[in-house]
Amino acid sequence: MKELKEFLKTKSFVINSSVLKNICNLDISLKEFILILYFINIDNHLDLESIKKYIELSDEEILNIYTSLINKSLIETKLNKNGTTIEEEVSLDLFYDKLILNKKEEKKETDIFEVFESEFGRTLSPIEYETINTWLDSNIDEETIKSALKEAVLNGVTNLKYINSILYEWTKKGIKNKSLEETKDFKDLFDYDWLKDE
Repeated sequence: MKELKEFLKTKSFVINSSVLKNICNLDISLKEFILILYFINIDNHLDLESIKKYIELSDEEILNIYTSLINKSLIETKLNKNGTTIEEEVSLDLFYDKLILNKKEEKKETDIFEVFESEFGRTLSPIEYETINTWLDSNIDEETIKSALKEAVLNGVTNLKYINSILYEWTKKGIKNKSLEETKDFKDLFDYDWLKDE
């Protein structure tokens, strides 16, 4: 029992931490992920007997999981010439590409918060994060929010209450989901004294 426990504690499979952080964003099952782990750590060939040494699945299950990964465009089969023979190898390039794409999309989502922190010259508070997320959840376009931020900064005001007032007025006037540059006739909005509006 003790020997088995020690064996279970050994680290035989290794995976990059970035993969673990982003794997939940992919449409992938646990068994599919386990097969990908096999391809990452052990062998990049579809060798059923070898796979079964590490993963207790039937031939049919392995082939079904393999087919599913191909259909999801997470892996692909490539033919490599090795001397006089041609070998079929499993390529994980598509899997890595999707992880990178998800990471870029995640980065893009945080861009608006970085813009606010840059303009304010400080880290946002949890309440400020929540306020900005509320605007986004209300389907206010990021460009509109950034335009309101720009308007606030130009007026020397760096608080979200002020920006919220601008967004509220713009939304009332039907300019939701439009960037400032795309919307005409804003003179009345710019001339409005937002600081007196409580």
